[in-house]
Amino acid sequence: MPEAAEMALNRLKKSWEFKRVYRYGRTVVSRNIVLYYCPNGLAYNRIGFSISKKVGKSVVRNRIRRIYREAFMVVEKQLSKGYDFILIARKPAVDVSFHEACKELYNLCRKGQLLLKQKQK
Repeated sequence: MPEAAEMALNRLKKSWEFKRVYRYGRTVVSRNIVLYYCPNGLAYNRIGFSISKKVGKSVVRNRIRRIYREAFMVVEKQLSKGYDFILIARKPAVDVSFHEACKELYNLCRKGQLLLKQKQK
């Protein structure tokens, strides 16, 4: 069952974990999402989602969460380990596709210099 373990994401669940990332973390912004990140001192990454009711009803919010969770799984293979991430969805995220989400998340991680083998300019 190692495949199932690879598929599962480590998540931020406690409010104090979210508060720590908000307080000490850094931010990168795009049209659809805001990404907070902060070193966590662990050997793996964790992610949490924050999607306001202003974005849409529960069906819409859960769809956004599912899309970005899958996109994070794809991008995580190229990320440095040991970070906590919080992904905050904005209203335009309602219309995002999976491929757009992957590209957007990758670009945000590149902007935040979170990728593994990134060339410095």
